[in-house]
Amino acid sequence: MENGIELSPEELALALEKAKREAQALLDKMTPEEREQARIKAEKLIEEDNASMQKLIDDAKRVASEFSEKKAPSFCTGCGAPAGKGNFCEYCGQPLK
Repeated sequence: MENGIELSPEELALALEKAKREAQALLDKMTPEEREQARIKAEKLIEEDNASMQKLIDDAKRVASEFSEKKAPSFCTGCGAPAGKGNFCEYCGQPLK
């Protein structure tokens, strides 16, 4: 792990239960208005996180697409003719890698 702490599944389950109890204790102290504000804030943070993750996915797809396009040779290595979009040279039949 990044911070050097390793937990067994049992320790992780115990830590999660403790965090749930602490969160519930905090919620129990809140007024209905404070709970609603917290819910709205949580939903906004989730939306922002989802948007961030989607941007990362879109960027990764774009980079992967650009990389795969750059891997294709622009000229046939067999005859030197411009490489088409297919897998084989249109002029000499050489496979385009």
